[in-house]
Amino acid sequence: MEVDSLSYRIMNIQQAYLNTSHLGLRERLFDENKNILQRLNEIFSIAKVLKKRSNENINFSSLLIEKCERIITQERVEKNLFFL
Repeated sequence: MEVDSLSYRIMNIQQAYLNTSHLGLRERLFDENKNILQRLNEIFSIAKVLKKRSNENINFSSLLIEKCERIITQERVEKNLFFL
């Protein structure tokens, strides 16, 4: 659930960033986006450790890893948004 909420927040931040010209708000949005990505990377690392401890190929950790990877990859592709 946390990964989903972080993903939705990233989309909202990107939309707000595009729609505002207020420099203070843009700076706060940029910082919040950076903090969210750090949290996603933490969750990703934890999920990888949990997957290594499991003997099963398909488990909750694998799904969490996949979801985090997709969000992080998408964010890297859209990273140029903050440098327009």
